[in-house]
Formats: sequence, structure tokens, C-alpha cells
Amino acid sequence: MTSREKLIDYVKNGGKEFLCSPQIGAGAGFDTKLAGKTWIGETTLEDTRRAWEMFDVVPLYNFGLPDISRYAKEVHYEGESSFDAVKNRKIHNSVFCTPKGNLTSTSFEDELKGGCCTKYWITDEEELSILEYYLDSLLENDDFSAVSEEIRKMRAVIGEENAMDIQWAMQPYELLCFPNTMDTAIFALTCPETFRRLMDKILRLDEKLLPAVAAGGSDFVFLGGPGSEMISPKYYEDFLVPYSKIVTQMAHQNGLLVYTHICSPVEPMLSNGYYNQMGIDLFETLSEAPVGNVKSIEDAFSKLDPAICTRGNIGLDRLLQCSPEEIYDQSMHILTKAHEMGRKHILGASDYMFYATPEENVRAMARAVRDFNASL
Repeated sequence: MTSREKLIDYVKNGGKEFLCSPQIGAGAGFDTKLAGKTWIGETTLEDTRRAWEMFDVVPLYNFGLPDISRYAKEVHYEGESSFDAVKNRKIHNSVFCTPKGNLTSTSFEDELKGGCCTKYWITDEEELSILEYYLDSLLENDDFSAVSEEIRKMRAVIGEENAMDIQWAMQPYELLCFPNTMDTAIFALTCPETFRRLMDKILRLDEKLLPAVAAGGSDFVFLGGPGSEMISPKYYEDFLVPYSKIVTQMAHQNGLLVYTHICSPVEPMLSNGYYNQMGIDLFETLSEAPVGNVKSIEDAFSKLDPAICTRGNIGLDRLLQCSPEEIYDQSMHILTKAHEMGRKHILGASDYMFYATPEENVRAMARAVRDFNASL
């Protein structure tokens, strides 16, 4: 059984032995360090593959959806980059050009730390009309085969034997991440008719993209969801749960599994049962303070549908600061609780691992899983 088959089968059916899959990639920097680089934006797919191959773990490669702006009429990006020598910072200014007007975005990247967006594309309600034009133009296209071809190229780099996830703002509530999370929540209140209309169009776009992603060879797709520090439970009830049910059903119809990552506070959404209703196959992460806000790993397990496989839950703070012995002990604690409660659980981190994460701590996690499985 290949690593890919093992992971997919475990997510679906569980098994007698636990898996270890600490998150590598996604711009967090751990793979950058292992490649001997200092700028995370320079990390390649090959760098990520080589990082995974250094450890006795089961990979899940997480890559972004290829650019789909090529499918929209008269839409293109322009931009310029500069370097602030005093702050040792790369600055990127971008313009999204459309016949309905232009949107601007600003981001920066610090050496060893990665990037941060300081100005999102949409900050004012009036700019939503530009997003709607973009969506309408994309929806005129019925052939997204170029997306499939680009994903096949990614698959060629990581190999057929490894599992892959393709990530984009599939969650309609996120409005393709054109606004930030807080502005998104405001738009849902100030212009509800426009907001729902845009969500419906994103749902139709997902319906076109999901078959292309599956045809490219992906195994998982990513479903986002803000934590409770960003939105209230009411948003889950009104938007995230009902729309997630539709989009995850479409994903499953295309043979794709649904992977959800929420590294921020998941209570009270967890206690309210929202995640159990969304059609999720793989959920991360059920972290205690200070990373998350679950009461305990056993309390969190008791509230999440056992049909949902979980992944995590060692905090990035502990991975950065603790000794390998401490990481080993915490790993054994998590595995013991998961075993006692009959959970499908994949040992990992609370999020994608930072640049400075010690390699020894990753090896301690893998060793804990080997030792625990041997004791069963």
C-alpha cells in the first residue's frame, strides 16, 4: 500500500495503527529551512517534497489552485516589488485590472518569517461589483482543463504515491479572499443581498472547478472556516454550514475528500456541532490554549463526530520551544487519549510548521507513533 493509499484509507476507515503527518509547506517555512534557503517565497515544490522525504511520516502535500484569472475576460494582474534594506523586507504592490475598475493589494515578506498581506483587494462595499464582474466572466467558461494540467504537473513532482490537497477559497463565505475576514463579516451584514448573490456564484464556480481538480489527480480539497475570534456562531448558522453542505457534497461526488484546517479558537462552534454538519472528512486542529481554546483533547474528541478523522494537535509554540523528550511525551498523551476514545487520529502539529522548528521535534513525533503502534 502506498503512502497515498494508506492516508486515504485511514481518513475514510481508520485502522489499528495511528499515522504521523506533521504539516510541512504552505508557506510556513519549515521546508524552506531544510532546503537551505532564507526567503520562504523562494521555496519550490521540489523543496517541499525533499522536506517530507527526510522524515518517517505520511505526507499530505497542500498546494494552491493554479491561477484561474486567465479564464476571465480582460482581466490581468500588474505589480511591482521593492526591497526595504533597513527592515530587510520585500514589498509587493499588485493591481488587479478589470473593465469595471482596478483593485490594489499590498503584501510584504520578511526573511525567515514569510509573508503578510497588509492591504486586501477589497476594503469597500462598492468594490464588490468588481468581484462580481470577475465571477461572471469566470462562469462563462466551461473548460477548466488547463487547471487539471497544472495540477498534473504538481503531481509529477511529488509522485503518484503521495496524497495531495488543492487549496483555494472554496468556502463561498470567504468571497475568494478578496476582502479580509473582518470586512467579509461586515459585508454580510451591510449588503446581505449582494453577499448571498456572490456566494451563490462562487458555489457555481466551485461546481466547475471541482471536476478539474479531481481530473488533475488531487485527493483532497480544502474547506476554510474562520475561528471564533473572527466571527460569531451566527455566521456559521447562516452561511458556513448550509453552503458547506452543498460544496462538500459536490466534492464527494467528484471523488474528493474534504480537508478543513482551523488553527484558531473553534469553540463554541465545536460544542454547537457545526463541524459535524459540514461534510468534513479530515479536520485539524483541536488545540488547547494558547494556540486554540478547546477544554482538553478528550473533551474535543467527545464533541466531534467519530466519522471525521482528526489531525494535530501539538501546538507550534511547543514544537518551537520544547525538547524532543517533551514532544514525545505529549505525542504519547494524545495517542493514548485517541486510542481510549476510539478516534481516527493522525498525529501532527496545530498548523504548518514554522522555519525555526527543530528537526529533532518532528522526529520525536514520528518515533512516538512508531512506539505507540508497536505497543498495541
